[in-house]
Amino acid sequence: MVVDQERKLLEDAGHEVGEYIRRSDDISGMSAARKAELPLRVTWSLQDQTAMKNELRRRQFDVIHLHNSFPLISPSILAAARQTHVPVVATLHNYRLVCAAGTLLRDGRPCFECLHGSPMPALTHSCYRDSRLATAPLAFSIGTHRALGTWQRGVDRFIVMSKFAHGIMAEAGLPAEQITIKPHFIPSPVQVREGPGSYGLYLGRLSVEKGVSTLIESWDPSLGTLMVAGDGPLRRELEEQAAGHGNSVRFLGSLDRSAALELLLNARYLVNSSRAFETFGLSVVEAFAHGVPAVVPNQGVFPELVRDGENGFTFQPGDPLSLRRALQKINDPAVSVRTGSVARQDYLSHFTPENNLSALERIYSEAIARTPTSRP
Repeated sequence: MVVDQERKLLEDAGHEVGEYIRRSDDISGMSAARKAELPLRVTWSLQDQTAMKNELRRRQFDVIHLHNSFPLISPSILAAARQTHVPVVATLHNYRLVCAAGTLLRDGRPCFECLHGSPMPALTHSCYRDSRLATAPLAFSIGTHRALGTWQRGVDRFIVMSKFAHGIMAEAGLPAEQITIKPHFIPSPVQVREGPGSYGLYLGRLSVEKGVSTLIESWDPSLGTLMVAGDGPLRRELEEQAAGHGNSVRFLGSLDRSAALELLLNARYLVNSSRAFETFGLSVVEAFAHGVPAVVPNQGVFPELVRDGENGFTFQPGDPLSLRRALQKINDPAVSVRTGSVARQDYLSHFTPENNLSALERIYSEAIARTPTSRP
């Protein structure tokens, strides 16, 4: 969704945008021989290097904006860009440059074992899909490109969405001066919430790293109704956990975007209970755009978005009592209206399409200004 929105934003501003896409779904249709090549392709895809080089020679692009090279494209396209003297901007949507899982999370807790040195701990712990076999190509790729400095030499500007992610990636070895903070944007909503809203809302995946079990444990029927919109591997377990709360917790399953936004429009607050170090809190900013405050864990990117008591409340991650106290505060209708008004102003100041376009054009200009001869 983020990539599609950004592309439309650029096109609406008069920029010509091309695409080079390889989808993971394509793997199922590959021959056995092609599938056998996948572990090596994660590290370096000669096929995509050649295809990208031909595309860059055929069309005169000013800049490449890389969003995801895993698993099929690989960092090989950075070589194609260097060979054709096209600058590269890369948005880091996760931590996969340094973490096989991409989340800095293991067994439901933060993990930094691979941040500074060898990625071998990822292999030891089977961090990708709980499989050493699946983790091995990723660990090899991370280690190889860290040793070669592939990303540092091949990318002119890295984009991260928060100060927290900037610090993590700089600590992992990316040049701090090449990392720019640019949060995602949310299209201006058609409607903004009027009044305090009537229920709490969780909007997201039902999986371990999202911490929904902590939210259910913290819940009390005296808070009113909690709407849980989303699906995932923990849904049945969470429904069983919430059974003691009666009808005050309602599981709605997966919703399309329009239905989710309509639900958000009438919420008293949004709650994000994540245990992971998210690179950004898109659902939080979506809530802000609609004038809805948020309750978030006091870690990672979230304290950059939510100022406790101003546009929402924070809680200690994984602590049900701390979360319950935050929910009790924001459940007051007057508090929800006040914090929601500040949240809406924060959206207008920082997360609009106009703000994003200006920042993106500036980043592209900075990347283009780095002449090919200035690259190591």
